[in-house]
Amino acid sequence: WHGDSQRRVLAIGRGSGQVMRYWLIAMVLVVLLSPGGAAAAAELDRQAGTAFDWERAVSLYKQGRYQEAIREFEQVLSEHPDHPDSLKYTGLAWFQLKEYQRSIEPLGRSLQLKQREGRNDPELIRALGLAWISLGRYEEALPFLETITRLQLDNAANHYLLGVAFANLNRDEDAIFALRRSLQLNPRDTDTIHYLAGRLFQTGRLREAIGLLRRGLAIDPRKPELLGLLAESSLRNGASAGDEKLAQADFNEAVRAAKALTTIRSDGSTLELLGRAYLAAKNYPLAESTLMRAFELTPSPGAALCFNLGFAHARTKSWNRAVERLVQADRLVPNDVNTLYYLGYVYENLRRYQPALEAYTRAWDLGGRSNPELKTSIDRVSVLTGNL
Repeated sequence: WHGDSQRRVLAIGRGSGQVMRYWLIAMVLVVLLSPGGAAAAAELDRQAGTAFDWERAVSLYKQGRYQEAIREFEQVLSEHPDHPDSLKYTGLAWFQLKEYQRSIEPLGRSLQLKQREGRNDPELIRALGLAWISLGRYEEALPFLETITRLQLDNAANHYLLGVAFANLNRDEDAIFALRRSLQLNPRDTDTIHYLAGRLFQTGRLREAIGLLRRGLAIDPRKPELLGLLAESSLRNGASAGDEKLAQADFNEAVRAAKALTTIRSDGSTLELLGRAYLAAKNYPLAESTLMRAFELTPSPGAALCFNLGFAHARTKSWNRAVERLVQADRLVPNDVNTLYYLGYVYENLRRYQPALEAYTRAWDLGGRSNPELKTSIDRVSVLTGNL
């Protein structure tokens, strides 16, 4: 019943959808002592005797003993406040400790000092871009990431980071261009594949996203992020397909991807995704049992899960269970037209005509009094309640 409307609602989670979350994979900076470092250390030793040991400070940094390294570098800087490499390593050490805000000032000063001498330090530029990204300050990150990308055109990581910054600034086309370039340089990087496919998904280029995700899964068949996004992309693509057979093929692919994901993790959100895929593929018994498990595993079920479970109960004619879940969905997100539509349908099948009429009427009013199916339902139930 309700034909295309049913397919649209189920495939995208009753219009609210599942929020797609993308994240920047933590990148560890491994910075080696530059060839000029020994000369810098010798010059410092000449100036300061044995008051401090710059090479020891660098060694502590390389060993991951960042707090100790910072203390050593600060001792150097107390005597030579404009020593660029000590500032650089101090900033990098703060970065490694995830003290991103504290890393900005010494990294920036080091870069300024080196640029005054006509030197570029790509590690510094990248570190500043990463620090600003880590702080969620993408506008500030962008100049550094654009600079490092120009300096190192064949470095895939630079293009990837630039794409991440553009994406978070809602510059989708620039993000996609940068991510495509990153993938050209490193075609088997599944993190880049995932992030690029996510941008394609967000901008509605679903077929291209699906093809890219299949390519990623050929490289890493058990990467959960790829499986989850493939299921979501296939559901959305099927929902928009004009041909029933093409839509069913997409829904079947969504089922396969979601099932594969459950072999990796079986939490509530994964089972909810699989349940939605079963609903779209019209496998209602499996949808019902899967969504029931998702509901049990979810501490605070949202309106979308309640709606989809209620819908699955209705399709298996578990009317009382369907009412319970649909009423819960209406409480969580009041005045949703689809929820009220199906709630009216369930009440009608229970022969509870008065609440059915109330649900249909609310949906009719909220929908602008223009839906002919709702009008037909209201007229039908009004006769049964004697209100016509």
